[in-house]
Amino acid sequence: MAEGYARVSGKPGVVLVTSGPGATNVITPMQDALSDGVPLVVFSGQVATSAIGSDAFQEADVIGISRSCTKWNVMVKDISELPRRINEAFKIATSGRPGPVLVDLPKDVTAGILRTPLPYKATTPGINLGLPMNPLQAMEAPTDIAMIQQAAALINQAQRPLIYAGNGVLSSPMGPKLLAKLVHEGNIPVTTTLQGLGAFDETDGKSLHMLGMHGSAYANIAMQQADVIIALGARFDDRVTGKVDTFAPAARAAALQGRGGIIHFEIQPKNINKVVQASIPILGDVVTNMASLVPLIKPSPRHQWFADIKQWKERFPFTYVKAKAGEPMKPQEVIEELDRQVQDKKEDVVISTGVGQHQMWAAQFYRWTQPRQMVEHHLHLRMGLLKTCTCIFTNTAYLRGPKFENLIFKKNNE
Repeated sequence: MAEGYARVSGKPGVVLVTSGPGATNVITPMQDALSDGVPLVVFSGQVATSAIGSDAFQEADVIGISRSCTKWNVMVKDISELPRRINEAFKIATSGRPGPVLVDLPKDVTAGILRTPLPYKATTPGINLGLPMNPLQAMEAPTDIAMIQQAAALINQAQRPLIYAGNGVLSSPMGPKLLAKLVHEGNIPVTTTLQGLGAFDETDGKSLHMLGMHGSAYANIAMQQADVIIALGARFDDRVTGKVDTFAPAARAAALQGRGGIIHFEIQPKNINKVVQASIPILGDVVTNMASLVPLIKPSPRHQWFADIKQWKERFPFTYVKAKAGEPMKPQEVIEELDRQVQDKKEDVVISTGVGQHQMWAAQFYRWTQPRQMVEHHLHLRMGLLKTCTCIFTNTAYLRGPKFENLIFKKNNE
């Protein structure tokens, strides 16, 4: 619930769990939030400080266990530290690339009384927690104007540019607006990642919808044919690139000739050149850097590029065999019908999916027009529990099998 709230609102979700198994059960959600860039603040219970290290009831080394799946974690050992640690937790969870943090709270600390008075503003969430004024906005990083000018020059001379938009575009309400401006003013087609769905209106003719393993054929073909790829807050994960050696051959060839390549806007330095070689890496807040890029982009007709894309869309659409009269509806039909039913109210609709094929069908056959409409998991997908019981009866020995069979199937199977 907290993760869903954070994904839809952009504000940090808050989680309270008990010690031991409660804390260990939140490890997978925290890893998911870390991988997907979702701000979470987790408060976990802990045994009393005097019992730590004694294998007390439901004691667990939550700090050690969660170190690799959080941006930051801390155990509060004195009640006087608590206000400062809460401030730090919210600030770290929402700054830079958002993610989860954990505050471990021994029960004697939570039972303590803070004797020192604190200013009201220092203890009120959202007022003095180091959060940006708009909680959807990441903290701004300095913009490298020279690199952005170089990127703009490469885009302006491109014959077949393609925007590859990821979750980073959604880090601020301005992200989708700047993306739309970049697409229309530069006359550049755009494709999105699964997490980037809704960053651009998919009913727009310049949208190529989602790309990758479960994406549209035309988006993947365009990625292979593009001479300049503009990656905005996307990581080039394996579900997008497939075999890296054969990914984006046209852009790589254009880079060697100095007329194209991959421009990577990314907030985390570790993601630059991790999977593919960037011709122009632009570090910092993606939306801030987009704001500097857009005024430098010049319009270009690119008639042949859009003619090719139109042909691919007509030849390789998302399709399936529809149910015949009297047959149950196909899942794809249900999703398409849902899309039709909410056409006039999409601003107020949030779609939540589980994990598996239906998630991909939702991505493919629902038309995403608004940011933060989809609540789903990406890197650490977790399937739910379907409580289906299978009973196997036997006629051997003197058990009750035959009586159950007669009761259920209305006949004697002896």
